[in-house]
Amino acid sequence: MKTNYKAETLRYLILAAQRQGNRQLNEMLKELDLTAAQAEVLRVLHERRGISLKELGRLLICESGSPSRLVERMVRDGLARKIVHAKDSRYVTLRLTAAGEEKERSVENIERQMYNQLNHIYSEDELELMCTLLSRFMQGQPISETLKDRGFKSK
Repeated sequence: MKTNYKAETLRYLILAAQRQGNRQLNEMLKELDLTAAQAEVLRVLHERRGISLKELGRLLICESGSPSRLVERMVRDGLARKIVHAKDSRYVTLRLTAAGEEKERSVENIERQMYNQLNHIYSEDELELMCTLLSRFMQGQPISETLKDRGFKSK
């Protein structure tokens, strides 16, 4: 028997749950012709109206690094727009278009369906415990700051 069996099992369960969750979300988002990463951008741009590309990149959880290609595609698709600052053309803010706002509402409904599924599988206490345990695992990691900045409190 492996000496770190439980730790290894936990590692693979976290990985499998993340992959399965993304698979389910991407399947649900197909009807909107969006990926999970695009859906997250829509949600962040809706919550933080008029932010820079750098700030957007700092707030994304499912995408690391600069989201410039992702944003360019969304601008091409008419979901987001770039607004150049009147006094400094190097400073650009991002906003959702009307079509982007409409898709964001659909994404919010899809996410609500996913959360309802989790609420049927787990009790409130179980969800609280898992959040506490995973928050402890993330403690001190750079992504924990992103989670905090997005409003997801550590336990």
